[in-house]
Amino acid sequence: MSESPPLYLYQELEYLGSASTFIDEVLETTRQVEVFDQFYPNEIQILCQFMHCFAAPGGAVLLQEGQEGDHLIILLSGRVTVRKYDLLGRVSSIAMVGPGDILGEMSLIDGEHRFASCIAVEPTRFTVLSRMDLTEITALHPRLANKFLFMLLQIMVSRLRDTGMRMVTEASKTAI
Repeated sequence: MSESPPLYLYQELEYLGSASTFIDEVLETTRQVEVFDQFYPNEIQILCQFMHCFAAPGGAVLLQEGQEGDHLIILLSGRVTVRKYDLLGRVSSIAMVGPGDILGEMSLIDGEHRFASCIAVEPTRFTVLSRMDLTEITALHPRLANKFLFMLLQIMVSRLRDTGMRMVTEASKTAI
């Protein structure tokens, strides 16, 4: 359990403290999101011991496409737009997300550069879970870590299916 977030994380944003301090808000947010249905409140409390909270003003970049990443974020409040550059350098908004949504999970898992940018549309509060903290959860709470990783896998598969359906729809439009 890290007492403070890694020094390189969100230095330009307001650090609010350990997510344990915001346990009521985290529990309320996760209760409203289906992917967290499999977690008991005490498991969310344990996860909070490993996470840190930040506040961002509207317009703040939470995740930057192409940058290295080793953490994910869970939105507690606010709205965030997810933007991606295409091969011609044009930016497209690919999603608008809100409380309970998880962002940055791909880089947490594979250590690759960020796939897209995530920008706060309004004041936003979020928690951060680093790969180092996930490794510690795995060592100390293996069942919880397994549950959390399985949830991330479900999220990624769902997003992959959605992307596949959009591609098929777009291909159908151009074939006509």
